Amino acid sequence: MLENEFDIKMEGDRKELLKSMCNLSQGIKEQGIEQGIEQGRREERISTLVTFFKNDGTVAAAKQMLNSSDEDIKIAKERLSMIEG
Repeated sequence: MLENEFDIKMEGDRKELLKSMCNLSQGIKEQGIEQGIEQGRREERISTLVTFFKNDGTVAAAKQMLNSSDEDIKIAKERLSMIEG
């Protein structure tokens, strides 16, 4: 495409550099997708915790039954207090 549309010759080092840049771009894209998936999973865990606490679940039970981190519990409690305001 570069050769046909822009008359840029793709030879030797230039071709290898372009290949490396494409591989880097793909790696960055895949890492972004993984981060997005993990963020979605965390949001789902926090949403579950909010519902759990709305139904009078305890922090101890959340840690044991839902294997929740202290940070996720803190965020869920903050969101619940905003909802119940």
